[in-house]
Amino acid sequence: MSRLRLREVRLSGFKTFADKTTIAFTPGITAIVGPNGSGKSNVVDALRWALGEAGRGIRSKRVEEVIFAGSEKRRPLGLAEVSLSIANDDGLFDLPFTEIEIARRADRGGGQEYLLNREKIRLRDLNELLDGAGLAENGLLFIGQGAVDQALSLKAEERRALVEEFAGTARHERRRARAETEMKEAIDNRARVEEILGTLRPQERRLATLAKQEAGREELLTEAVERIAALGAARGAWIASRRVRIGGQLSTVTSELQSIREQLRNADEEAHRRRERLGLARTDLDVARRALEAAREARESAERAFARVDAESSALTRDVERIASEVAVAEAEIASVEALRAAAAPAVDAEAVAALEILDADLSAARRELEALTDGTGEGSSDSAVRAQRSREVERADLTARLERLQAERTAVTADGASEDPSAVENVLILAATAASDAAARLAAASRELAEAESGAAAARATVGESERAARAAEAEAASVSGRLTALEARRAALQERALSKAAHAIGGRSLLAGAELREEGRTAVLAALGALARGFVVDQRGASLLDDEQGALLIDGADAIGATTHPTLPSLTSEIVSDPDGLLGRLLASVFVAPSVAAALSALADLPLGGTIVTRAGAVVRHGGVVIRETEPEDALVDSEISRAAATTERLRTAAAALRSEAMVAAGTLTAAESRLAQGRDAEVSTRAALRAAESARAEAERRRDAVRRSTLERAERISRLDAAVTAAQARLNEIALTPEQAIATDAATQWRARVEELTARRADLATAVEADRAALRTWELARARGDATVAGASARITRAAEERGALETRSANLRAQLAEQSGLAAAARAAATQREESVQAKAALQVEIESEIATDEEAKRGLRSREQQLDEALRPLERDAQAVEFERERFIEELSGDLAAFGRRLSEDARLAAGIPVALRATAPADDAEAPADGDTAAREGLARQQAAALALYWEGQHASSEQASLVAPDPEELRALERLRRKIGPLEAGGASIVMEHQELRARLESLEVQTRDLDGAIEKAATLMRELDQLVESTFTEQFAALQTTFASNFQLLFGGGDAQLRLADDGESRRPGVEIDARPPLKRRQQLSLLSGGERALTGVALLLGMLAVRPLPFVVLDEVDAALDEANVTRFGDAIRELSERTQVVVITHNRGTVEVADSLWGVTVGEDAASRVFGLRLDEAKRIADQARAEREAAR
Repeated sequence: MSRLRLREVRLSGFKTFADKTTIAFTPGITAIVGPNGSGKSNVVDALRWALGEAGRGIRSKRVEEVIFAGSEKRRPLGLAEVSLSIANDDGLFDLPFTEIEIARRADRGGGQEYLLNREKIRLRDLNELLDGAGLAENGLLFIGQGAVDQALSLKAEERRALVEEFAGTARHERRRARAETEMKEAIDNRARVEEILGTLRPQERRLATLAKQEAGREELLTEAVERIAALGAARGAWIASRRVRIGGQLSTVTSELQSIREQLRNADEEAHRRRERLGLARTDLDVARRALEAAREARESAERAFARVDAESSALTRDVERIASEVAVAEAEIASVEALRAAAAPAVDAEAVAALEILDADLSAARRELEALTDGTGEGSSDSAVRAQRSREVERADLTARLERLQAERTAVTADGASEDPSAVENVLILAATAASDAAARLAAASRELAEAESGAAAARATVGESERAARAAEAEAASVSGRLTALEARRAALQERALSKAAHAIGGRSLLAGAELREEGRTAVLAALGALARGFVVDQRGASLLDDEQGALLIDGADAIGATTHPTLPSLTSEIVSDPDGLLGRLLASVFVAPSVAAALSALADLPLGGTIVTRAGAVVRHGGVVIRETEPEDALVDSEISRAAATTERLRTAAAALRSEAMVAAGTLTAAESRLAQGRDAEVSTRAALRAAESARAEAERRRDAVRRSTLERAERISRLDAAVTAAQARLNEIALTPEQAIATDAATQWRARVEELTARRADLATAVEADRAALRTWELARARGDATVAGASARITRAAEERGALETRSANLRAQLAEQSGLAAAARAAATQREESVQAKAALQVEIESEIATDEEAKRGLRSREQQLDEALRPLERDAQAVEFERERFIEELSGDLAAFGRRLSEDARLAAGIPVALRATAPADDAEAPADGDTAAREGLARQQAAALALYWEGQHASSEQASLVAPDPEELRALERLRRKIGPLEAGGASIVMEHQELRARLESLEVQTRDLDGAIEKAATLMRELDQLVESTFTEQFAALQTTFASNFQLLFGGGDAQLRLADDGESRRPGVEIDARPPLKRRQQLSLLSGGERALTGVALLLGMLAVRPLPFVVLDEVDAALDEANVTRFGDAIRELSERTQVVVITHNRGTVEVADSLWGVTVGEDAASRVFGLRLDEAKRIADQARAEREAAR
C-alpha cells in the first residue's frame, strides 16, 4: 500500500462547505461519494485552489465565487480558506519539515493570501516549491470525468504535449523558457549598455582634447569682448524687430483662427445635438414603423377574425335553418303517422272464425262417420247400420258438448262487455284534448316571449357594438391627434434651436419663456402681445454686444422695468401668467390688457393709457389710433397654437372615449340581462314544446283507446250474434238427429255423409279464404302501426335533439353576434390605429428629413469654416516656425552671451557698452566687484548669475531697438558670428574651467570602464543561458524518449488487463510538417479488428483512456492522484476491472476517487460521504472500511460463538 502523502484537507467557507470541515485521507484509496449536487467535486476544487489554481480549473471566474454565497436559511460568508496537510518525511519538498501545511484564503474584497506552515508566501514561491516536488501544472494530479475522453480526442501533436507533461519534460521546458527570457533580457541590457558607450566615447575623446588645451588665450580676449559687444547689440535689435513683426502677424492670424475654431466648436456642438436629435428621430421612426407594422398586422388579424366570425355566424344560420327544416319534416312524419294511428284497425270477422271452427269440427266428424260407414273402402257393409247408429250417438254427444261450450263462451263475452266503460274512456279523451290545447297556448306564449327576448338581445348587442366602435374610433382619433401633438412639440423644440438660440446659449443666455407657465386659454393672447419677443432670449449687456450680428429679439437682463399701468374696465394680461420665475415676463406685459373681442377692445380704447396695448384672446392687437393688427403668426407661434388646439382636441376625444366606454359598460350590462332572459325563453320554449308533444301523444293515445273500446263493443255484439247462430244450428242438428229414423240413417247414411263432407269442404274453403284475407289485412295494419310508432319515436327524438341543438346554436349564434360586433369594432379600431400609425410615421419621417436637411446645411457651413481654418492654419504654421525660430535664436543668443559672461565675466564687465545693460544689483554681485560673489569653483552659481546678466543685456538691447524709430531688419553678418565662434574655441574656458574639464574627463573615463566591465559580464550571462538551453533541449528529448518507451509497455499491459485481452500500442506519427512527431494510439479490443478510436464504443473509449492515464501514473508515479468520476461511463463489469487497476495503482500512489459506482467503493480503504442540508451547506461523514470490516467480522464471530 502506498505511503500516506496527502493527510487531510480543511475547508471553511469554500463554495458549499460553509462550516469548518476536515477530511482525513488514508493510505491506499480514499473514496468520496454522495448524491449529485452535494458538493463532492467541490472537494477536488478545494485541493486545486489550495495548490494555486484559479479560473476554469475550479469552475469559477471571480474570487468571490469560491466563497459560500448563502441560501434562504443561511447568510453568505465573507471569507473562504482551504488548507492541505502533506507529509514530507521523505523530503519530497525541499524544506526541513516532516509535514508541511499549504493554505489559501480569499475575501469578498478580492484579497488573497497564500500560507506555508502559517507563514505568508508569494504565489510565485509556492509555484516554485510545488514545481520542485512535481506538483505544479501537472495535468495528471487531478483527472476529471472529461479528461479520459479528452486524452483520446486530442490530435496527435496535442497528445504529444500531454505525454510530455506526464514525462516531466514540462518542468524542463519551463526552465528553458526562463533561461530564454533571461538571455533576451541580457541581450537587451547589453544593447542598451553598448548604446550608452557609443554616446560616451565621442564625449570622452572631446574632453581629452579640451584637457590638453590650457595655453595662450589672453591676447584673444580683447578681440572677443569687442566682437561680443558689437554683435550683441546688432543681434538684439534684429531679434527684437523680427519678434515685433512676426508677433503682430501671428496675433492677427491666431485671433481669427481662434474665432473660426470657436465657431467650429459651436457648430460641432450643434451638429452633435442635431445628430442626437436625428438618432432619436430615427429611433422614433423605427419604433413608429414597427408599431405601424404591428398595427397593420393587428388590422389584418382583426379583419381575418371578423371574416372568420362572420363566416361562422353564416354557417350557424344555415345550421339553424337546417334544423328547422328537419323539425318540420319530423313533425310532418308524426302527423302522417298520427293519421294512421287514428284510423281503426281492420277487424277479423269473428263470426266467420267461429263458423270456420264449427265447420272444421263438423267436417272432421263427417269424415269420421263416412270412414266408419264405408270401413275405409268407400262402400257399405253389413255393419253399416251399427256403425251409423254409433256415429249418430257420437255426433249427438259432440253437438251437446259444442252447444254447452258455445253457451259458456257467450256468457264470457257478455261478461267482458260489462267490464268496459265507454264513458270513462271519453272523459280521458276530453282531459287529454284540454291538456294539449293548454300546452299549445303555453308554447305560443313562450314563442312570443322568446321573440321579444331575441329582439331585446339584438338591440342590446347593437348598442354595445355601436358604443364599442364609437369608443375605439374616439380613442384611435385621440391617439392620432396625440401623435400629431408629439410631432408638433418636436417641431417646436427644433424651431427653438436656431441661430440666436445657439449664440445666446453659448454666452449663457436663456429663452424668455423658459420656466414660464401660462394659462392655456390665455396663451394665444400672450404670444400675440409679445410678438417677436416670444422667441427672444435674455442676455446681459456684454452678451448683447457680442450678438450684434444675430437676427432676433434680445432682452437685456437687469434693464429698467416698464412702469405698471391699469385700465378701468379691462384686466391686465399678467393675470394669464401662472408662473414667472424671474418676473421678466410680467414686466414686459405690465401695460398690456386683455379684451374678449375686437369690438370690446375698440370700445375700451379711449381709456387705454399712453403706451398701453389691448389684445384679444383670439390674438388681435389693438393700439392707439384704432390700429388693429393681425400679423401672420411666426412659425413657432403657429406651432404653439396648433399644439394648444391639438392638446384640447386630444383631451376632448379622450373624455368622449371615456364616456362612450361608460355607455358601452352600461349597454354590456343590459346585454347580459337580455341574454339571460333569452336563455330562459329558449329553455321555456323547449320545455313547453316537449309538454305539447307529450299532451298530443296522450290525446292520440286516448283516441286510440276510445276507438279500441268502440271496436271491442261491436266485435262482442257480432260475436254474440254468431254464437247465438251457432247455438241455434247445433240445436237444430240435435233436433234433426233425434227426428231422423234409423232405417233412413242406415240405408242412406254413407251417401248422406259423403254429400255432407263435400258440402262442408266447399263451405270451409270459402270461409277460410275470407278469414285469411281479414287476418292478412290485420297483420299489415299492425306492421304499419309498429312502423308508425317507431317513426313517431324517432321523429320525437329528432325533434328533441333538434330543439337542444337549436338552443345551443342560438346561444352560439348570440355569442357570435356579440363577437361579430366586437370584431367589427376591433377591426375599425385597428384600421384607425393603422391610419394613425401611418400619419405618425409620415410625421416622424418628415421630421427626420428636416433634421437631415439642417445637418446638411450645418455641414456645408462647417466645410466653409474648415476651409478657412485650413487656410489660416497653413498661414499660421510658417509664422509659428518663424516665431519659434526667433525665440530659438534669442535663446541661443542669451545662452551664448551667458556663456561668454560666465567664461569672460571680469573682462566683459569692464566694457562700458556691456555694463550699461546690466542692472546695478547684478553688477554689484559680479565676481570681480563683490567679495560675497560666488567663488570661481562654484560653477552653478556663476552660470546662474551669468544667465541673469545675459537676459538683462538682451532686454536692454531689445529696448534700445523699440525706442529707436528705425527698425533693424538686417541680420548680423554670418561671417562675424563665425569669427566670434572661432575666438571662443581658441580662448576656451578660464583656468577654473580647465580644471573642471579635466575632472569631468576623469569621471567620464571611470564610467566608461565600469560599462565595459558590465558588457563582459552580460556576454558571459548570454553564453551561459544559451548553453543551459541546449542542455535542456537534449534533456527534454532524452527524457521524452525514455518515458515514452516505458509508457508504451505499461499502456499495452493496462489495456490487456482492463479489456481481458486485445492489444494496443502508442506510436510516434510524423506528418512531415510538425517540428516534433505527434503521438497516435492504435487499439484492438478482444475479438475485434484494429480500428480508429472514433469507432470504438463509449465504454471501450473510456477503458482505453483509463489504460493510458493509469499507464502514465505507473511510469511516473505521483505522490497522490485525484480521480473525479472517471468511471462514470463504465458498466458494472468494467468498473470491477477499473477497481482492480486503481487498487494496483494504490500500491505506489495515494488515490482519492470521486465515484458513484459501488464496485469502485468496494476496493477503497476509507469512505467519505458528502451530503447537503436544507441550508445548502455540504457536510461529510467518514468511515474506515478496513476497520468497519474488522468490527463486522468480530461481531459476526461473537454471534456465532454465542450460538
